[in-house]
Amino acid sequence: MKKRSCVILAGAAAARQVRAEGLRQEQISTLVGASGGPKWLVISQLDRVLMGEFFRDRQHPIATVGSSIGSFRNMCYAMDRPLEALEALEYGYIHQAYDSGKPTPAEITTTAEQILQDVLGDEGAAQVAANRIWQSHFVTVRGRGPLASERRAVLAPALLASALANAFSRRSLSAFWDRVVFHAGDSPTVKFDSLRTVNIALSRENVRSSVLASGSIPLVMTGVQNPHGAPLGNYRDGGITDYHFDLRFRHPEGLALYPHFFPYMVPGWFDKSLTWRWVRGGAMQNVLLLAPSPAFVASLPFGKIPDRDDFYQLNTEERLKYWHAVVDASRRVAEDFFEMWQQGTIAEHMIEVGRDDVLHKLDRVSAA
Repeated sequence: MKKRSCVILAGAAAARQVRAEGLRQEQISTLVGASGGPKWLVISQLDRVLMGEFFRDRQHPIATVGSSIGSFRNMCYAMDRPLEALEALEYGYIHQAYDSGKPTPAEITTTAEQILQDVLGDEGAAQVAANRIWQSHFVTVRGRGPLASERRAVLAPALLASALANAFSRRSLSAFWDRVVFHAGDSPTVKFDSLRTVNIALSRENVRSSVLASGSIPLVMTGVQNPHGAPLGNYRDGGITDYHFDLRFRHPEGLALYPHFFPYMVPGWFDKSLTWRWVRGGAMQNVLLLAPSPAFVASLPFGKIPDRDDFYQLNTEERLKYWHAVVDASRRVAEDFFEMWQQGTIAEHMIEVGRDDVLHKLDRVSAA
């Protein structure tokens, strides 16, 4: 059997439906986008296939929910020319460069603002807010108390306190952060039951600020102050509460499609080392996850997908060469998915995950 560059994981209900019906875009009600910064480059070609082929001429509403770079990607889906928007995002993201070896949060934030301006142009924000087919949900957090500060001496210990409390209980995050979801339409179609959540309607005036806030990593970028229509405060990276999402949010009836960098999911930013908290198969009942296979990742330069450390460990020329190579190679992931979908063989290749499976420990995924 051909070694696949694309791994497909399916929860029990999703697996039953795909085996019975095959995979059709009409089955998908929700598209999920994870945090992860440069990691998204390994699925940028997959986004192109989804935008240009799988979801082409979509007529029924679909909810998108994302944090950090997942919000940036999902924003492109909701624009009038999504493929052009994604191209602009990819180009701007790859070619960001800083003369100093260690750019300040203000420098990085200014660059992110320019990338957003280049992607959205003059009308993009209005297109995203008004799109009734692609219903965006951008996840941010609002820092409480000292977490609203931009002073490193105040913010850093508050972040540490938040992380320590999270290690004890994920519910404790609500003492430090409000999850704030900026959503298209009059009311959100994706709803969270865990942690305190505030829902704010998207408008032309707050699309840019909410997407920027969704990716504003504390200590790396400055927060976004007082987005239009939202409670006063300093808004930051939604990955703090929803890094890869725990998948227990409510979404419209149907399957959730999750193009992801990894065949596993870490609920929140502070859970990266808390492997016992990583998402289990029971949370994936109606989820179909697409990810590059471990064998594909091992074949990439440096044997890994891009990450933020590349800015510090590689010079600009080395990083550009590496990131372009990853994007080029990722066509194999996109082509594999396209081939399986077109040939109707998704069911033959997908891996059904059991209720108690911890995804990163699935031997059959690691060997794929």
